[in-house]
Amino acid sequence: MRVPAELTALVSALDARSEPITLWWRDDDAGQGHPRLFALLDLVRALHAPIALAVVPAWLTPEVASAIRTTAEARVLQHGFAHTDHAPAGTRKIELGGAVARAVLASRLKAGSAILRAAFGARALPVLVPPWNRIAPDVAQILPDLGFRVLSIWDEGDLGPMPAGLMRLDVHLDPIAWRHGRRWVGLAQLAYGLATRVRRGQKTIGIVTHHLEMDARAFAELALLWSVLRRHPGVRLMGVEELIGAGA
Repeated sequence: MRVPAELTALVSALDARSEPITLWWRDDDAGQGHPRLFALLDLVRALHAPIALAVVPAWLTPEVASAIRTTAEARVLQHGFAHTDHAPAGTRKIELGGAVARAVLASRLKAGSAILRAAFGARALPVLVPPWNRIAPDVAQILPDLGFRVLSIWDEGDLGPMPAGLMRLDVHLDPIAWRHGRRWVGLAQLAYGLATRVRRGQKTIGIVTHHLEMDARAFAELALLWSVLRRHPGVRLMGVEELIGAGA
């Protein structure tokens, strides 16, 4: 297929690498029966692209659970419990931290895990995605005791050493401009960010999307990007199960 002008620099960066990059895709805030979620699942099936859906257990409806189960490419990660803010006034939003008692958080996380396992069985993976990509360090320390093997947040900040039995699998590129009207940044800017990391020699790159913030243009451009990437020999599109097994 012809490579669009917005992607030529990215393709050149991939061509110049001596070894393939590993690319994985996470989409956040799933659970509600929104048309944009169903559009995302349609796209995933059309592309045959592995996707990790961060599902909010308290939001999950039977209709959504059924749609995800019929999408063979989808795996489910736990997106907190109810996407509820517990931050003190004037501080950044956080569900897994803040003023709430840690015993209450632990109970909710376990309840959320049970909801997802009941709905998705083995396709619900022991991966926690904190809402707003934030988690208090002391809460991170108890995750292995709650059955989580992996923590997935934004690639920033320092939580200190991870406890034994817990690995990090972070995302690095977000094509939503949250501070500028929550708008889609566009194919050119997303490709530029990806090409920059490819040139730096980064081996594993996570892209996080938010279907609730995406319009028709965003879906079309994402489909175009993925269509080019999945055909390039310098890219391995990998599912979360493989990444966990590889210790990425």
